[in-house]
Amino acid sequence: MPRLTIGLVTDFPERRGIAVNVGPRRLAIFRVGADVFAIDDVCPHRGFPLHDGSINDGRVSCRTHGSCFNLQTGVIERGPATRGVAVYAAAIVDDHVEVEIPD
Repeated sequence: MPRLTIGLVTDFPERRGIAVNVGPRRLAIFRVGADVFAIDDVCPHRGFPLHDGSINDGRVSCRTHGSCFNLQTGVIERGPATRGVAVYAAAIVDDHVEVEIPD
């Protein structure tokens, strides 16, 4: 899988999401300490963005209806959404954020 550099670490504020377009995908990128997470930016419940959700204990909650997703696995932990979101391998490499996007 290709790994793409999407920005500097400093472009991604601590514990806040940023929306990034990578090819046809819109991702929500979250930096929590030394970790970075990448998930689809669309809540499967009603299509609202997840990048502006609340981050707590490794989870993001959709601001609109409260669905909660694990940032590592994408698994839904609380509805009203009925399915999880896709996750993408992400890493900090030499002060840059990189994300693996499947072909």
